Amino acid sequence: MKRLLLYGLCLLAFLPVMPVRANDGVYFTKGNQLVPLTESDISVRKEVLTISIMDNGFALVDVYYEFWNPGKEVKRLLMGFEADPSYNDDYKFYPSGVHPHIKNFTVEMNGRVLPYGNAACVASASGGKGLERIDTSRHWFVFDNNMLYEEGTKLDYDSTYVEGIGFAYVYYFNADFQPGLNRVHHTYTYRMSYTVGTPYIVEYKLSPAARWANGQIDDFTLVIRADRTAKNFFIRDSVFPGAECRVSEGVGKVRKSEIYGSPASEFALRNGAVTLHLRNFKPEKELTITGAGMDCCYRENGTFNVGAAYDRSRASVPFGMEWFDGMKVEPTDKVFLKRVLRNLPYAHRGHVFKDERLRRYFESLWWYMPDPAYRDSTVDFTPVDHVYIKAGK
Repeated sequence: MKRLLLYGLCLLAFLPVMPVRANDGVYFTKGNQLVPLTESDISVRKEVLTISIMDNGFALVDVYYEFWNPGKEVKRLLMGFEADPSYNDDYKFYPSGVHPHIKNFTVEMNGRVLPYGNAACVASASGGKGLERIDTSRHWFVFDNNMLYEEGTKLDYDSTYVEGIGFAYVYYFNADFQPGLNRVHHTYTYRMSYTVGTPYIVEYKLSPAARWANGQIDDFTLVIRADRTAKNFFIRDSVFPGAECRVSEGVGKVRKSEIYGSPASEFALRNGAVTLHLRNFKPEKELTITGAGMDCCYRENGTFNVGAAYDRSRASVPFGMEWFDGMKVEPTDKVFLKRVLRNLPYAHRGHVFKDERLRRYFESLWWYMPDPAYRDSTVDFTPVDHVYIKAGK
């Protein structure tokens, strides 16, 4: 095979979330730091990572970096964005190197838009320090372990897959580092992962930042946005130990909670943002933003708390009133339950309830944030909102 070495930096993304064959979720992406493969003297002085969670099933990643080149000469590096195939999706090989779930890929350096190419390559996670181009003249297929096999290979679900090739889609470009300070701005959108119990999952690898010359991010800022929508999500405390993540824009709140048994911060945002800032950040854990979903609707006694988690982009539960038959649900009154369901989209936007029973119920849902200025309208309702309204009729 021809070898494509990505000297210097490699932006890794789209790693599968977990190596299992469960059918309870689809895992599209895991973002990553800009990391060096062979570079040793360039350091990352600043990173501003902004992740916008949208209602169309996509997240927008916007990353601003400041790098320091201590040398006296321009240093050219071939950089790359490595995107692993999604898991539990179409299991199709794209020889062009263009990932089916990445949109609007852009990169600028020192104010100049950089052109880029695409290639299907052997994944760096498979071993070497460089990346090898896949020989696209051969005929390949993908099995459900996200490995690449040549046509004619016989496999079954009990195979060990040791002969498979771990592959990735690479977006690569030349970057000229001027002496001193260099600014890199990178953006892309990708389809968020999800499971049966979670409406969306956004992952971003932080720990590879330690591979830069300074072994850290001198000045790190994380911003998570929910523009023109409302989102309820968790971040494990172990990712940013001791740091405070505050509501910096719009309407929102934060509380201490847990996610799957781990201490976490829980956020509720409506048309706003949360921000975290750290200096001399040496990340050891990876960032996972977990949307509050069906798993969050159960109380300790096993009662299903209807509406405890609400997301406009993906329904928490299958609908039809018969779904609740035989379940321990709150509210137990079926007539009132229908009222709750059809009012959830309005409560999510801040409707102030005059009916005392509805008001008390929605005030018991932590994400509810009343807005006296809100006027009922279905203009921005999503298909999921209309599903809840229909279920409550």
